Amino acid sequence: MVTEHGMMITEVVFNDNKTERYLLRKVWDENKPLVTLIMTNPSSANAVTIDMTVHYCICNLYKLGYGGVDILNMISVILPKIDTKSNIALSNDNMEYILKSAETSDKVIIAWGKIGENNKKIRAIQLQVLEQLKPFQEKLYLIASDIGDTGFHPLAPQIRFDWFLEDFVMPEYLKPKQEEQPLDEQGETSKGESDTPAKGKQSKKNAQSA
Repeated sequence: MVTEHGMMITEVVFNDNKTERYLLRKVWDENKPLVTLIMTNPSSANAVTIDMTVHYCICNLYKLGYGGVDILNMISVILPKIDTKSNIALSNDNMEYILKSAETSDKVIIAWGKIGENNKKIRAIQLQVLEQLKPFQEKLYLIASDIGDTGFHPLAPQIRFDWFLEDFVMPEYLKPKQEEQPLDEQGETSKGESDTPAKGKQSKKNAQSA
């Protein structure tokens, strides 16, 4: 017969009136690495209760061998669901906690899912967060499924019970769109540029990074 004992250490940081949550930290093994997990917005989890999102995060990170998680969000206002018509924004206080966590954690998992694909406000906030996280680029990861699909939120049914972590790759919807220059009657750009670069000069296309 085997008896196991365990203790979960919880730390939660709110604003003064508890309308915003900046950090939810759950630590079950202080001798193992800590992970930063960035999602969309906080809901009901606090120092005592957890919601299903937090539950799946703890279970999957435990199976992957981690000892704790800092759960943060790009929007710190506590809401059951984001109202994109409201004045949502990335606050300085919230970003400060994201950066503090990223500095001390082993990995930073971008786990806000696909929410920004069809909303300009959300995309703008995501880009702000990623810009601030550039010093930690080598730590950035995405949640992947067993067939290699990436970019999931922890509640996505494909990955609820098994996470695979892959290096972060900027999703297509967050990449800047290149505007095509109009062509003149000869099929060249309006500035007279052709597809063939001048000798000794690198073409604009080749000079751009992927």
